[in-house]
Amino acid sequence: MLDELFLLNGVLNIGDWIPWINFLDLQGYVKRMKALCKKFDRFHDHVLGEHKARKEKEKDFVAKDMVDVLLQLADDPNLEVKLNSDGIKGFTQDLIAGGTDTSATVVEWAMSELMKQPHLIKKATEELDKVIGKERWVEERDIPHLPFIDAIMKETMRLHPVAIEDLSMEEVYGLSTPRKVPLVAVMEPRLPVHFYQF
Repeated sequence: MLDELFLLNGVLNIGDWIPWINFLDLQGYVKRMKALCKKFDRFHDHVLGEHKARKEKEKDFVAKDMVDVLLQLADDPNLEVKLNSDGIKGFTQDLIAGGTDTSATVVEWAMSELMKQPHLIKKATEELDKVIGKERWVEERDIPHLPFIDAIMKETMRLHPVAIEDLSMEEVYGLSTPRKVPLVAVMEPRLPVHFYQF
């Protein structure tokens, strides 16, 4: 749904430029936008319904996430600008879209560039090993156990470089310029298997 949202936000709709043929929806974008709107409405209604039910059920309700905070704001009679259900849906959608698509797209392009340049993969791996090694040294001597360092050590992976000609760098239009062909990368553990057993 997010992919479709970003794609449709970046398309060139002929009807926007020639308004008298807009009703024909020659490219089918308006139809796709309406269908997507219905899907997002169902999603948001479900999410808001769950949060409202919990809010009504719990006597001493405490907000646990942004949706809870928005629902509390909507009930606040002292707000100068009233927040309604559509406003909550809009804020929620902005948070989800802004927090996922752009970040994922940047990481995907960065990994693509790294895969085309093996010397950079090697350099990044060496730098990570140095930083993580220093943190582990500090942890063992001065700081109580830091579980996130263990997680980083265990989950550090190695990217296998591919032939430059085999990796497409084509992009498609949209708000965040995603890759035309999604990146498929095989990750391989760098550490012995027993480090990954819990």
